[in-house]
Amino acid sequence: MKNLLQRFVLLIALFILSSSFSYSQVGWWKFDNPNNLTAAEAGYGSDLVLTGTVSAVVGPTEANGAVRVPVGSYFKCNHGLTPTGGGLKVNTYTLLIDFKISAAMWHNFIQTDSLPGGSDGDFFIKPTGEMGTSGAGYSTFTATVDTWYRLAITIENGVQNKSYINGQLIKDWSAYDIDTRYALFPWIYFFADDDGDDGEIDVAEIAMWDHALSASEVLAFGSVGGILPVELSSFNAVQLKGSVVLNWETASEKNNSGFTIERKSEIENWKSLGFVPGYGTSTEKHNYSYTDQSIGSGKYSYRLKQMDHNGTFEYSQVIEVLFTPSEFKMYNNYPNPFNPSTVIAYDLPADAFVTLKVYNTTGEQVAELVNEYQVSGKYNKSFNTSSVSSSLPSGIYFAELRANEKVQRIKMLLLK
Repeated sequence: MKNLLQRFVLLIALFILSSSFSYSQVGWWKFDNPNNLTAAEAGYGSDLVLTGTVSAVVGPTEANGAVRVPVGSYFKCNHGLTPTGGGLKVNTYTLLIDFKISAAMWHNFIQTDSLPGGSDGDFFIKPTGEMGTSGAGYSTFTATVDTWYRLAITIENGVQNKSYINGQLIKDWSAYDIDTRYALFPWIYFFADDDGDDGEIDVAEIAMWDHALSASEVLAFGSVGGILPVELSSFNAVQLKGSVVLNWETASEKNNSGFTIERKSEIENWKSLGFVPGYGTSTEKHNYSYTDQSIGSGKYSYRLKQMDHNGTFEYSQVIEVLFTPSEFKMYNNYPNPFNPSTVIAYDLPADAFVTLKVYNTTGEQVAELVNEYQVSGKYNKSFNTSSVSSSLPSGIYFAELRANEKVQRIKMLLLK
């Protein structure tokens, strides 16, 4: 099984994020399908665009496929990122690439300029194995032939750019200015070079983020084949009897404390709903479920915050639910008995003209709380006796809800 990202959940975010800042993985290509060597993993960017020819080869293990990119062939990635850093281009991102070279010659990983006619590649391996560029300098680390490596390149123009091999820093260079070298147009080229320094290379995986990973985050990925904490194989939501049920499955877990369930609505930011403990370390499949019952009508977003025992965490993909009640229902008022006010809740599964009235035991109407057309959803209406009549006596009252041809009633007790 591939272990670069293990689907959604990664070992990142070892630092505290402000509530207004968010980032995500935006690309993932595993090259496991020999019949489609340009395909992106579902939910992680778009398919690569191939120029030339490539072939499927064995990767770091028999079960881990790879692609061989010969001289003159390359991929174009339309990444979909928006400009960052206050410029007109993308100035902040991270790339992870699992690779192997088979000959001591020039190789290039990325070119950010246009093809053809671009200026030059942007991250090379020299024939002697050092990695970098003439402008930024080369590493003292040297790559050897027929060895798999995990390369990470973190770009934050205007701040600092770095490169890592197997989680270890190999080159720290001063960042270029905003919108200069390493800043991205709406695309980036993998393994291309206008000057012909693009030797044959085997690639097992490529991943991309819309921010610069920290040193601790890169270290968590380790070397090729390194195991990450949780392999989340599915995450979905269904409506069930007026609630939203979240279900997810892990294929394996390592050091997993558990999952915090978070929700965001159209009118509120992310909030924590609850916590489901994990299974620690396990190679077995485990199924999880959480039911969100405190929900009104509208569109909701859900995500999982996977927590390790050492405090690190990562967010899953976000799933959305457009929630509407499944049946016409009027709930008992709360509190009951009451004085002077109580709340009456009801569900509308479809748009309707609605009336909500209160009667005494003789059938006399004492209040009209609703008389309007309402869209489907959940509603709460307050009945305050002091706003109706201060002379309402203690006793039993009936609330009647009508929506089109449907009617429901509840009994309420006023105690003064």
